[in-house]
Amino acid sequence: MPTRRQILFLLGNLFTLGGLVGVGASETVRSASSASFRVVGSDDADIELTPANDSPVHVETDSDGAVSAITPGGDDDGLNVRAVTRFEDLVQLTNVGTKTIEGIFFSFEATSETLSATTLDAIEATLAATTADATLDSTGPSGDDLLAASSAEAAADGSLDPGEAVPFGLQVDLVPNGGAQSLEVLPPSDEYEVTLRIHTELPDA
Repeated sequence: MPTRRQILFLLGNLFTLGGLVGVGASETVRSASSASFRVVGSDDADIELTPANDSPVHVETDSDGAVSAITPGGDDDGLNVRAVTRFEDLVQLTNVGTKTIEGIFFSFEATSETLSATTLDAIEATLAATTADATLDSTGPSGDDLLAASSAEAAADGSLDPGEAVPFGLQVDLVPNGGAQSLEVLPPSDEYEVTLRIHTELPDA
């Protein structure tokens, strides 16, 4: 039975003025413009996030070259209203551990002291990881596996060996679908926080 591990990225305000999405890869608190974030429980992290392009596009990096923010354009919150905004293959996820990764899954969790549970569910429903032309069901280990969906050569066998890397991007869908996703625009960024979880599936020890 494979072992599953969660790498948690506390993004703070996922979308702030200028459209920053914070990510990181150490247990320190960092900030990019007004977005602050912290990686939780990553002492033994088996992944590293770096820009997917030699000349970073829509991402910012820290002094170590790790991705510290995704910086989409658009309205004041970095997004187009009543539209699906996709940022393709922005981040390179590298296996920096010692074991082959057999699955990579994403999930988002929105929390707030003021917004309703229905609104938080709607925020989560707007968010999805992407790879190439595919939009991943980003509901954790029950969702879509990045390695199964990716067209990257490193993921051709459905796994990611130590030292190999695979890109991913982000989609924000602000077209109400009659279901959980009922938003045409996100609430003010200071009213909620979003946690991105990257779940990695490893072979048994």
